[in-house]
Parts: sequence; structure tokens; C-alpha cells
Amino acid sequence: MMQRLSSRVLSLAGQGQSNWVLDVPEDVSIWEWVSSAFVQHDIQSAHLDVMGGHLRSAVFYTGYPDPAGKRIAQYGAPNHTGNATLISAMGIYGKDRDGKPLLHCHGCLVTGNGQTQGGHLDTQQCIVGQTGIRIYVTTTSEVEFAARLDSTSGMYVFHPQLAEQNDGTADRAAVSAAHER
Repeated sequence: MMQRLSSRVLSLAGQGQSNWVLDVPEDVSIWEWVSSAFVQHDIQSAHLDVMGGHLRSAVFYTGYPDPAGKRIAQYGAPNHTGNATLISAMGIYGKDRDGKPLLHCHGCLVTGNGQTQGGHLDTQQCIVGQTGIRIYVTTTSEVEFAARLDSTSGMYVFHPQLAEQNDGTADRAAVSAAHER
């Protein structure tokens, strides 16, 4: 018998979640549309499932192992492509180290020359093409995502936390653990 899996968001949320559909029109960046809609609806943190569609242009980064061994991966130079097909992407919207909005998004796309590529999408520079893109959004009012130093990877990554538990304790613990290596 297979057990039902639940996301980290739902495992922290006691009152469930809200689900939204966000349609991103042609000629805007994914970031521009998402951040504007989230400010308008007072969404502080969310999980995004980005459905496929056309991108007029895209910038993405691929990772490679860190030769120094201090991080799990290091991002290479930006990859620029025009006229790409986004197969799918997944993103987390939350707060960066300074408490400002941040969208971290990884996706898979087919470039104009037919190569399948993937990695971290620079959503500010991913411009939606013809027919737009649909995003399924999951939010909770009780859970937020905050970028903190992750002791395992040595990188700042999103961690779910209860919205009222942002006193910096987890940051201090993660920083201490990272420096113990």
C-alpha cells in the first residue's frame, strides 16, 4: 500500500491551503507578473507549478559540482536563449536574507535549436511568449518560506517555517552548523 506524500508546506500548515491559478500574459517577465499579483493579493509565500508554454526569451543557469567542496553545486555563467518552449517549472516564492520578495524557480525547456536544457530560471529575464503561461499557486497563511543558510548544502535556500516563528534562531543554528565543518 502506498502512503500519501505531502509537501513541506502542508506538513506545517494546520488549516489547509489556498489554491490559485495565475495566467501570465504575453510580453511580460514571469517575475513581473507574479510579484505584482502577489503584492496585490498580499501573498507572502507560495509554491508555484508553472505549466508549459512559449518563452520569447529566457535566461537560466545550470549547476555543476563545486570543486572546492564547500557547496553541493555552483552555478555557471548565464545561458541566454530566445524562442524557447518551457516544458514545466517549479518555484518557491518567499523572503530573501533581507526579508525582500524572492522567487526561486527551476525548470526544463527546449531551446530554439531543439536542445533540452534545464536549471535555475532567472524569472526577471524570462519573457513570456504567445499564448501566455499558466501557473498553479498554493499558499497558506500560516507558513512562509525564508532563505536561510543550509548547513548541508552550504547555500542559502528556502526553509518553511510557521509565520510567527521568525526570530532568527534557525538562522543562527544553521550558520553555526555550517561553520563547524
